[in-house]
Amino acid sequence: MVSAADLGSEVDRGDDGALFNRLRPELIRYANALVGPSEAEDVVMAVVGRTLRRVRLSDLDNPKGYLLKGVLNEARGRGRRPPTAQLGDTLTEGADPGMAEIIDVLMALPTRQRAALYLYYWDGLSVSEVAAAMEVGPGTVKRYLHLGRKKLKGVL
Repeated sequence: MVSAADLGSEVDRGDDGALFNRLRPELIRYANALVGPSEAEDVVMAVVGRTLRRVRLSDLDNPKGYLLKGVLNEARGRGRRPPTAQLGDTLTEGADPGMAEIIDVLMALPTRQRAALYLYYWDGLSVSEVAAAMEVGPGTVKRYLHLGRKKLKGVL
């Protein structure tokens, strides 16, 4: 697992370190929704490490959007899904038994649908903000949300 310390001085570059520390929890929650808890931090650190080798976070117009898109791309590129039982155990510990079925359906969704649902419902972004973060059109986001809701409707 890669940590912030492994990135050395790259993360400690003035404003970039503070910006990264502010965005890190949100990025990890997002990555967790896409790839599961065992891979989330690795995905975030891979994206941040690659980004900092090319550009300073403080030089980006929208560092949060840039990193969200990077996390989505990294998650999609990994081409693997976490074991549902592991994610179910993590998220549903002490919760209603029906929650495991919802987690199973969520994790079976394509990554982009899961990302759109997460950004819209968990982060509370508008359709246009989700579209900007995912670098797709608002109509595409609406389609992802519709398809995701349709699959979830059966278990909710």
